[in-house]
Amino acid sequence: MAVLLWCACAVPGSGQTVEVTTVRFTNVRAPTGSNGTWLEGTLGLTAKPGPGAPGQMVPRVKVSLLLAFELPATAGAERRLDYYRAEAECVALESGRSDVRFYLPPEIVKRDQLHADPKYWGVELAIDGKPVPAARAAYSGSLPGNEQRKNFQKRGSASAATNDGVLLPQYLTPFANEYPRATPSFVRRENR
Repeated sequence: MAVLLWCACAVPGSGQTVEVTTVRFTNVRAPTGSNGTWLEGTLGLTAKPGPGAPGQMVPRVKVSLLLAFELPATAGAERRLDYYRAEAECVALESGRSDVRFYLPPEIVKRDQLHADPKYWGVELAIDGKPVPAARAAYSGSLPGNEQRKNFQKRGSASAATNDGVLLPQYLTPFANEYPRATPSFVRRENR
């Protein structure tokens, strides 16, 4: 399901902006040798470099995604939310459209029967290490108010730690070489 958004996120005084234009969640099969269905989250971004930006690029754009899925109630238990978070830092974004993708592996998709959009999701951006103000369009429609978005981030930050490392940026998955025209290069930190 595609969700069309528009979120102009700018670093004050720099003239640089990154806009979240779409957020879409889809179940996909891996291109090679992996059994099962992955959940793919695609964040469509449009970059607008500031005047005189080197190479007409927006440098070091960090994209953070927080998801919350409502899981079915089990015997004797209430429905609960499972949170997942991940981030990826783009080396730079050229002027125009780029897609940043995150994936939940098939074991999680199968175990939790994830065949729909998350109940809640939020995208946070930073440009060259400077956080940009969160715009309304960077959150799911089920989080209409600023207070609701803050509560989601607070709960998610506390609860997602149990699932750290499960939601993966594209470059750590079998999809690393897929979509080469729209996928930016990433700063890699997993070996540090």
